[in-house]
Amino acid sequence: MHALAAEQRALQEKLASMPPAPEVQLTQRLGWHSDYSSSPDTAEWVELNLGQAQKIDSVVLIPPPPNGASVGQGYGFPRRFYVELLEEGEDNERTIIADHTGADFPNPGLLPVVISAGGRMAQKVRITATRLYTTGARSFFALGEVMLLQDGQNLGARLEVLGPAVVRASSSQGTRPDWGRINLVDGHTVLGPPLGTRPSPTLGFRSIPTSEGRPYANPWIEVDLGTVQPIDEIRFFPAHPPQFAHSHGYGFPVRYQIELREDENDEPRILPSPQSGSYDALPGDNVVTIVGAHRARFVRLQVLAPHVSNGAVVLAMAEMQVWSSGKNIALGCDVTSPDSTERDGWSRKALVDGYASSADIAEWPGWLAALSQRRELQHQLGLIEQKSLSIQQHWQRIALAVFVGLIVAGAIILFLWLRHQRLARRQEIERLRTRIAQDLHDEIGSSLGSIALIAQDLLSTSPEAPHTRSDLAEIKDIADETVDAMRDITRLMQSQRYGSDDLTVLMRETADRMLRSHRHTIHIDAQAETRRLPIDRQRDLMLMFKEALHNITRHAAATEVQISLTQSQNNLVLTIQDNGHGFDTSTATAGMGLSNMKRRASKHGGSTHIQSSPQGTTLTLTLPLDA
Repeated sequence: MHALAAEQRALQEKLASMPPAPEVQLTQRLGWHSDYSSSPDTAEWVELNLGQAQKIDSVVLIPPPPNGASVGQGYGFPRRFYVELLEEGEDNERTIIADHTGADFPNPGLLPVVISAGGRMAQKVRITATRLYTTGARSFFALGEVMLLQDGQNLGARLEVLGPAVVRASSSQGTRPDWGRINLVDGHTVLGPPLGTRPSPTLGFRSIPTSEGRPYANPWIEVDLGTVQPIDEIRFFPAHPPQFAHSHGYGFPVRYQIELREDENDEPRILPSPQSGSYDALPGDNVVTIVGAHRARFVRLQVLAPHVSNGAVVLAMAEMQVWSSGKNIALGCDVTSPDSTERDGWSRKALVDGYASSADIAEWPGWLAALSQRRELQHQLGLIEQKSLSIQQHWQRIALAVFVGLIVAGAIILFLWLRHQRLARRQEIERLRTRIAQDLHDEIGSSLGSIALIAQDLLSTSPEAPHTRSDLAEIKDIADETVDAMRDITRLMQSQRYGSDDLTVLMRETADRMLRSHRHTIHIDAQAETRRLPIDRQRDLMLMFKEALHNITRHAAATEVQISLTQSQNNLVLTIQDNGHGFDTSTATAGMGLSNMKRRASKHGGSTHIQSSPQGTTLTLTLPLDA
């Protein structure tokens, strides 16, 4: 992506340094159009015949101008084609100078396609479409203009004088003047005149406007070349002043003739106006070219039918060029006319100053080549944008796939974890059932055995014996303790209630019950996460807690007990402190349950710590919260 972005910036900078695309020229003469075909692979061709072999530098293909909804950008331009040069004779040699039949050619829009001919000699130029432009169910081939450049001149303009026979085609359809073979060389293009980048200081020449209702003489304008010189072409650039931006070809005459004289007193030779500048299809801003081999000093444009603008007759022209041997010899020459508007950018001198109404006049070859390069750069930028979009979509699809994969994997992991939890719970319940049975056997069974023994002793003695009442009291105490033990065990194991508050509640109730004859306090830290303690660890904690309280009531002779339950990092800490007479921890026997407490704590990765003195005993039990 970084390389694409760098390439895109470089192309955009290069594009910004180039001359802008010209304003779109609208004209009634659109170009040439083949017959419609139902198949895009029908071959269609068009051929230009120069009459004799000529040197050709390049062939320029220009799409038709837009014409409402029926003709869009790049209308009719073939998707695949080749261009060939043909020499003289029926068995002429063919040279292909461009072959775009292997892949579809990018639609050029409204910009030209310049094809180098390398200065080869040729009499004919043929463009053959092998895959047609298609819209809907119709396929066809259409072009707006074909220019054949030679040393800055357009040889195609000379063909218009020779008539339609010089342009042949495999087929042709459409209504003139919109469509016709001769339109390929009439100079009417979507591009307009070749303009540079320097703003024009002038607008051109304009006669003094005359009211249409008043008598007027047809205006004229004449260029004096200074001496008699050979003339190859005469070019007229229509005016397009800003105040008439909506009017293309402002002041260009409806009908006119070109008069050539070698001397002021000579009878003029009349050159007919070309079809491209006729009333049938006004040129707009396009260049009107008159060709032919002539000699003259004075070149005059004589109006026969004037242009009328806002009710006034006016002759206006941005520039007049006279070409001889590849050079514009009219530049800076004297200009005469019956009258002239000499203000607001209009003057006689502006007719030959090298500027059109908006910018300087450029040479055909360089200007067309720059526009063709602009088209190629725009196409490359389009490809980069498509590639960038494709890469983004590719990574978006990958990201989506990864996201969906993570969701699926997470769902699978969650399912497996829940399943593991259920299995672990079941296994734990099974283990608890076994332990409950063992507890009932060990604790309750032994207690009940004691009751049985005492009862047997009572049966063997007289009930009236002095010790009978104390024995019966002991039986009652043992029975009470047995019931309490069964209640505690059952409560912890009840209905799989992991993480409830029963543990802390049970510890408070147990302390109140077992220490009812002692002053005692119990503090349970609200931050202690007792819910995290596994159920088997809760069970053992309760058994160790009861064992400790039992030792205090039976052996410590204490009057006050302090109990606290806190959390230190990931451990639960139970501290029991009494003010009894203490004992020697080094000689304590297993009967006090100390070894049993150590065994239970060690089983869960915990520990027990006892500090005892004649002033009291402190027992600290530490159990980890997590397994």
